[in-house]
Amino acid sequence: MISMGSESTGLGIAVRSLRETKGMSRRELAHAAGISESYLKKIENGHRNPGLETYQKITEVLDADIAIRNSDGTVKGECAARAHKVFLESTEKQAVFLVQVLEYMAETMKAVK
Repeated sequence: MISMGSESTGLGIAVRSLRETKGMSRRELAHAAGISESYLKKIENGHRNPGLETYQKITEVLDADIAIRNSDGTVKGECAARAHKVFLESTEKQAVFLVQVLEYMAETMKAVK
């Protein structure tokens, strides 16, 4: 797993490094992830941050696990990405159930300090 801070260039550096390690051209990765080569270049150069769906596509193509840490050192970005993937793979009924469970857990956690 590659871990980085929340700086805008951290993700781009990791993506470029992984892409080069895998021997992929920017064009190949962009095509496989379903994005334009110019958009990927902006991500790698730290000028753009990909949305969650694009981030997931890039990491899947690179067969990578990249954790985006907030400036306080937490892994909320990684957890959100993993939860998003679970929701995308669930049925409507399962998604409603998952939200109910999360809401219950959030209320329960408030009691734990």
